[in-house]
Amino acid sequence: MGHRIRHYAPGIHYYEVVAKCCGDERLMRPDPTATGHIALALSAACKKHRCIRVIAFQFLSTHYHLVLAVEDARDAPEISRFLKTLNQTIALCLNDLRGRDGHFFRGKPSVLPILDDAAVADRMTYTHAQSVHHGLVERTEDWPGLSSFRVVCEGKSSLDVPYFDEKAWRKSGSVPEQVEDFTTTISVPISNPMKWDGLSPASLRAARRAHERSVRDRERDKRAERKLEGGHRALPKASSYTKTDPYSRPAGPLKRSPKPWAHGSTRAVAEYREQYARTLEVYEVASETFRATGRLGRFPTGTFAPWSWDVPTGR
Repeated sequence: MGHRIRHYAPGIHYYEVVAKCCGDERLMRPDPTATGHIALALSAACKKHRCIRVIAFQFLSTHYHLVLAVEDARDAPEISRFLKTLNQTIALCLNDLRGRDGHFFRGKPSVLPILDDAAVADRMTYTHAQSVHHGLVERTEDWPGLSSFRVVCEGKSSLDVPYFDEKAWRKSGSVPEQVEDFTTTISVPISNPMKWDGLSPASLRAARRAHERSVRDRERDKRAERKLEGGHRALPKASSYTKTDPYSRPAGPLKRSPKPWAHGSTRAVAEYREQYARTLEVYEVASETFRATGRLGRFPTGTFAPWSWDVPTGR
């Protein structure tokens, strides 16, 4: 098989999602209009797929990262439908905004299981430090695009983003005095990791402070790394990223890291790979039967039938 099958294994509650724009172009440039559209798409996906908990996110110009969770692991296949809603809405809105058509994201998003609480904490930090990791800003909250970092650290239940419906405003006659009439606030819900549920207020504050310290550590590490590499120049102003050409691409060769199987301890990942291998054997037999007869046989629970995006084969 050329690609790994999408597999929501029993008992896994957390997943990391990465989706990249076609051609690594800066199609999600964080100008206010694009940010409003992305917030609207994320809010709509949360309302439509209520079993999905959004734990952390950051949207860069070229790609986005999400940490998602489900309370009942049997609901994990709903993540694929959530992503379909999110990506289709982003593509529709931003293609229209950028005056383009065709595919917006490159292939299907990467969805990797997160196998233990330590890995959940690490993936939250990694997600919130993305803009720093890529050398765009000094501090993660300087990034002008959509990010849940401050919301998580401050213990808020949603990120509120202003949204200006420019299309409706222009249809009404583009009257400057009516701009406020077409401006609303989009609330994107943010959930705590399930490990934080039930903590006392003091313990919850400590967990949030620990997360913030972890992100600050990443920021210090990145500054030290730039210094060692001889990078003494100041980084661009954060506001400059809202004005970059959305059809441009990052300069220099892009680093392509091997895709991991999952996030977790060495033992947990090894066990997951064994489980995946057993699942794949059953899946290939069912897939061959489907190709030969056209009938859906017994595909493994938590997988999808061939050529299917949002119809899980079992629960």
